[in-house]
Amino acid sequence: MSRKLNVLLIDDDATTNFLHKRTLNKTQLTRNIEVAETVQEALNYWKSPDYAEQDKPELIFLDLNLPGLTGWDFIDEYKKIESGNNNPPVIFILTASVNYDDEKKANGIAEIAGFRRKPLTVEMLDEIVKNYFSS
Repeated sequence: MSRKLNVLLIDDDATTNFLHKRTLNKTQLTRNIEVAETVQEALNYWKSPDYAEQDKPELIFLDLNLPGLTGWDFIDEYKKIESGNNNPPVIFILTASVNYDDEKKANGIAEIAGFRRKPLTVEMLDEIVKNYFSS
């Protein structure tokens, strides 16, 4: 893959974000990595007129258990904002949740490409790039 990706990490844990950014940087697959620690911060970033369309994330890793609004709330709001988007980002739930119902729910939502358990690994990224971003 020659093109670099814009990635958005939505997770409230600073250590997790540090480790996931390190993993992403190790792969050299990213052009830009943004971090949002709350759903509201992620939505503000997504709706910001300061970001040109080419700067929007192509890949989003979304935690479910966040303070205030949850990852599910993000998906609900995202659907309202992006209905009809011809070039939607690939969204993966990346969570520590072991609740099977979360995985089942995620698999039933068209906007969610997949459900993975933390931590993010190089192998996981390779698989995602191969399946969603190979030219």
